[in-house]
Parts: sequence; C-alpha cells; structure tokens
Amino acid sequence: MRDDPIAKRLVSPLSIRILLIMLLPLVLFFIGILAVDRYRIVLIDAELSALKRQGETLARSLALADTDTYNNTDNPRGANRGLAPSTLRHVLPLVGYGSSLRARIYQPSGRIMADTAKNQMPDSVVRMSVRTQEPFLGSLKHEIIASISRFSNFVNGVEKLPEMPNRRLYSANQIPALKNAMMGRKVSMSWRTPSGALVLGVALPIQEVRVVRGALLLTKNGSDIEAEIAKVQWAFFLLLCAMFFLTIILGLYLSRSITRPIVELAASARRVANAKDKSMKLTNLPNRNDEIGDLSKALQEMTDDLQERIKATAGFAADVAHELKNPLTSLRSAAETFSRIKNQSQQHLLMGVILEDVTRLDRLITDISQASRVEAELAQTHRDNVDFSALVDSWVSMMRDRYPDIKLSWKQIDKRQDKTHFEVSIHTGRIIQILDNLLANAISFNPPDQEIELELYITGRNKQKICFSIRDHGPGIPDANLDTIFNRFYSQRPNDEAFGHHSGLGLSIARQIAEAHGGDLYAGHAAGNGAIFFLELPLAKQT
Repeated sequence: MRDDPIAKRLVSPLSIRILLIMLLPLVLFFIGILAVDRYRIVLIDAELSALKRQGETLARSLALADTDTYNNTDNPRGANRGLAPSTLRHVLPLVGYGSSLRARIYQPSGRIMADTAKNQMPDSVVRMSVRTQEPFLGSLKHEIIASISRFSNFVNGVEKLPEMPNRRLYSANQIPALKNAMMGRKVSMSWRTPSGALVLGVALPIQEVRVVRGALLLTKNGSDIEAEIAKVQWAFFLLLCAMFFLTIILGLYLSRSITRPIVELAASARRVANAKDKSMKLTNLPNRNDEIGDLSKALQEMTDDLQERIKATAGFAADVAHELKNPLTSLRSAAETFSRIKNQSQQHLLMGVILEDVTRLDRLITDISQASRVEAELAQTHRDNVDFSALVDSWVSMMRDRYPDIKLSWKQIDKRQDKTHFEVSIHTGRIIQILDNLLANAISFNPPDQEIELELYITGRNKQKICFSIRDHGPGIPDANLDTIFNRFYSQRPNDEAFGHHSGLGLSIARQIAEAHGGDLYAGHAAGNGAIFFLELPLAKQT
C-alpha cells in the first residue's frame, strides 16, 4: 500500500499560499502607516515656517523699537550697544501671554536678557507637577505609537532629533543656532526634551540695517503635531488590526472551503487506487456548485470510465483466451490424430485442418492486435476535414474496380453546391476501414444478382450529422441480434462460407472507430428483406 503524503502534512501548502496572498494588502497597508511619518515632517516644516514668520515680525519690531529708543537718547557708542531694556518692556508683550510661544532675547555678548516665560510666571512661584499613574490601556497605546514611530524613523532613515539643552538657556553659547543668529543668519531647528516632547524653534538676528543688536530665540511646543500624528497612527493601527483579523478569518474560510474538499478528493482517489475492489467510487461533492464541484464530477466520470475500461480489458482478455483456445484445441486434436494414422489421404486431410487452424489463429491475432491499438492510434493521429461525399465517390470507384461482379448502387440525397455541406473531421484511413468492413459484410450475405445500395444524406437534430447507409438483400438480422452483432468475436456467417474465415471483430472494431469520432454505427431491417447498416458522423465545425 502506498504512503499518503497528504496525511503527513501538518499544514496545507495551498492554505499557506492563500493566506500569504490575502496578507499582501496588509503589508501595503502597513507601509502606509510608515508613510504617516512623512506627514509628521510636512507638519513640522509648515510649523517652522509659520514660527519663522512670527519671529521675523517680532525681531523687526524689536529692532525698530530699539532704534526709536536710542534716537531719543545721547549715546555716542550706539554702534556697539545692545538692546535697551525699555525696548523689551514695550515689545515683548506682543508675544502674548498664555500662548505656546516662548521668546528669549540675548545680548550680543550672549547673555540672556529676557524670557517671556518669566513674564508669564514669576520666579517666586514654585512649579510643581504630580505625575499621575497612566492606565494600562493608555500606557499600552503610548508604547505602541512610540514603537511605530521608532520603527518608521528607522525604515525611513530619519535621524534622531538632538536633545534640548538646559531649558533656561542663560547663554547663547548653549545653542549653536544662536551663534549663527548673532552673525546675522536665520536658523530653524527641532529638539526633543529629556521627556521626549517635541520642541520647535527659530533663532533670528535682531539687527538695525547691518548691525546686529541681539538675537531672538522663539520656541514652540510641538505637542499639537505629536498629538495629531499619534491620532493618525493609532487610527491606522486599529484599522490594521481589524483588517488583519478579518483577513485571517476570511483566509481560513477560503482555505477550508478550497483545500478541504481537494484533500478529501485526493484521499478518496488514493483509497480507490489502493482498494482491492476496483468498483469503489470516489467521494462525491454534490452540494458544490462551483469549480471544485465540477472537478469532483470530472474525477468521478474519469474514475467510472477507467473502471469500465478495466472491466472491458478484463472481458477482452477472457474473450481472446476463449477464441484462441478453440483453434488451439483443434490443432492439438489434429496433431495427436496425425501421429496415430498411417493413411496418407487422411494425413493430407488432417494437414489441411491444421493449416486452416493456423490461418485462423493468424487472423485472430492480427485482428486482436488491431482492435487493441485502434483507440490509441485514433487519439494520437491528426484528423483532417474531408468532404465525405467526395471520399465515398472515390471509394465506390475503387470498389467497382476491385469487385467487378458486384452491383453497387450509389446515391447522394439532398445534394447542394456548398462544398462544406458534407465536411467531416476524420481519420480517413480508419473511416475507409469501416466502409471496407461494411461492404465485405454485405457482399458475404447479398445474393449475386442483387444490388448493394449505398446512400449519403444529412440527419440528426439541427442537421448536424451525416449518415452513410449500406443495404444488402440477404436474410437480414434477427431483432435480438441487432446490437449483439457488434460484440467482440460475434460470428454468424452464411451456410456456404467456410468456418474460420472471419474473426468476429470487424463490426466491433468498426463501431469502436465510429464512436471515437463522436459518431455511431448501428444496424436495422431493410424494407422488404435484407439488412441495412448506418454510419453517422458529426459535421465538422466551421471556423
């Protein structure tokens, strides 16, 4: 008994392929999550641009106010001076209290001169915050979003933001951007606080014409951007999880609905192959009205056909053994008798019997060999589109030359000018073999003075077949034998014909050839007396 490889598999390869194909959209969707980080960059750039415009306005206001202040005072060292304290008192309120903006003003020396945070909250106030314990789900959500951001930054090659120095920033030397601002350059930057919060900032020079009077550091908390990105990432993540579970469920359903019946069919096929009873049927899937149901029906039909062929082969082998046994028995009897008798005339008679049996054996073996390979040859040989009317015309001419004493009456009914009217797709040699066999059979039964009548016409539903008939005027065929005459080794010959000249395979082979062409060969009673045989073949499909 052969091993069943299906039973050894823990996981179906087809199921894996189905799941992988269904998970592909999820991979693309996950890539979309990573692309959200690009959205963060766009928001940061937009916020920095807005912050820069605000800073430029504030720096310009500081420079103008400072110019007015010094124009009203006597200051011979104006070229090297810094910002006047009175300027800050007039302009810094422009930043606004309670906003997320924070402005720091630095003197050319680098020392901090003003900080709006101090204006908003006196130093005497002690800032205290109580860190409440975050719920588990909130903490998990935060960790998931942080992990997505880290992975997205890694995949996209985003560099880690620098950590913001001491938040008080008493000196411009703590930030390189402020040094650039002191030299008249405008610089934008982003930081991360030690707690991980995003801070955006711009460093701008406060200058009068070309003289730098100080530097402005304008910063803003980026929590709004972080919250927006986190919101989008979390929504994407939830949708990804929902799609993942839905895909897995649908994938398992499809895998089960596709692979399970295929596995059942494969297991059933192996049971049939390993069964001693070759009549065992395949598992049928009658409730499947899809391609798998069609596959089940096709496999069942194929199995039934193979089982019929096995039975036919076994029956054919038994018939062959029986038919070969008769001449062999006759040969053995004649040989044993020949060795015992001394009369030359009787020996000569027995020798004739032996020769006839040998001839009969040779004919049987030849016909059996031909019958066994007819179907294989028909499956492998190319068919030709042939005008059957012209083919019969040529064949009748040949038969009249071969049998000059035989009267042949050939008639084509329903003649048309269309050359494709009687066109069929056939193996010409095998169809000629049918015609030869039918004519030989008719000649053997037909009286010498009677005609053998041949006719060709269109028949069948929708006129899709041609029918060729051949009629003799012999004794006819009994009703009980109209179908059995096509059985293998059936032989009912005229009384005046010598025994053993026919193997009984001719009509059987002829019907086999006709059926292989999609046609049929059958017999009937002729009007009056005699037998008539009908060969039907489908017309060729016109392209």
